[in-house]
Amino acid sequence: MKQLILRPSSAARWIACPASARLSENVPYEPAGEAAQIGTAIHALSELCWQLDQDPESYVGKMIEGIKITAENAAFARAHVETVSNLKQELGTVKVEQYGVAYESLAAKVGGTADVVAYNLNQSIMEIADLKTGRMWVDADSAQMKIYALGVMRKLVKTFDTVRLTIVQPQAGVNRTHEMTGDELFAWGETVLVPAIKAAVLGTTEPTPSKDACQYCPAKMICPAQTKALAEVPVTMDVKALTPDQMADLLDKADLIEDFIAALRKQATKTLTEGGVLRGWQMAPKRATRAWSKEADAAQVLRDAGIPENQIYETSIISPAAADKLLGKDRKQVLDSVTTKVSSGLTLSKSRGLGESTAL
Repeated sequence: MKQLILRPSSAARWIACPASARLSENVPYEPAGEAAQIGTAIHALSELCWQLDQDPESYVGKMIEGIKITAENAAFARAHVETVSNLKQELGTVKVEQYGVAYESLAAKVGGTADVVAYNLNQSIMEIADLKTGRMWVDADSAQMKIYALGVMRKLVKTFDTVRLTIVQPQAGVNRTHEMTGDELFAWGETVLVPAIKAAVLGTTEPTPSKDACQYCPAKMICPAQTKALAEVPVTMDVKALTPDQMADLLDKADLIEDFIAALRKQATKTLTEGGVLRGWQMAPKRATRAWSKEADAAQVLRDAGIPENQIYETSIISPAAADKLLGKDRKQVLDSVTTKVSSGLTLSKSRGLGESTAL
């Protein structure tokens, strides 16, 4: 049997649904999108600047890994370089792009590359730091980070008293860190990681769908649990005639069905744009909206029509989020006295427990 390669980046999925590992083997590889390519370039820039003691801002406008570096890209790289520098000062030993294997057998292998590994043997402290360049909030207490840490400890043949898992995500604020003991980390490996790996290898478990597990699963189009959920929806039923219990049951399936349909539309679009044919479907232009072909000429036409100058152009203050970027993390607290969080209203939300919910 071919060795099953389980990637740390998708560990949250295959731990929650071990069946997805074997199902995903049957899905053709899809190249990374633009956001992933930009993230790779920022990582490369961070490593380069750390090794050469250079300022990431000096690379603005230059090409790294096929991406033209912007001021924002450079700012993200700087945040990462500063983290590495601080770890070097605190712990002494710092290594970047370190590969480690958390688990390996003839049947399966789980290993990955941590962006940064820092440790002090005398203090028995190890920290794993990972740069995330996207907007979606990433939890430091994640399976991916724990796998990196396990791989490093096995590589160093050392159980640290203190293990720190740090996410560097400039778009989501300051660094965040989850701390645990080395013994706790090994216990997680034995009670959570290893059972999931063994279940994935066997491939005999049924898919266990959930919003988090299915969201980025490449196998959702061929997953029997997805198609079963879709088949169970009585699309011809009058929604107004549903009982509260029926509504709750269908809402429980809604996330899975919506993810399936989104994946279906994406695959159909890909098929058509690559020259394929789908009976009764085609690519059509989106609804057109008018735009000025020449703004200066348009403004003059409006003046000639008698519209006052102060009504031709619109100006408004930038958003708090845009102001955060301009001020930087060291000064953005000046906005606290002039900002407030106001909900736009109520939305349907899935209850998780007392006082907890998640919006649909």
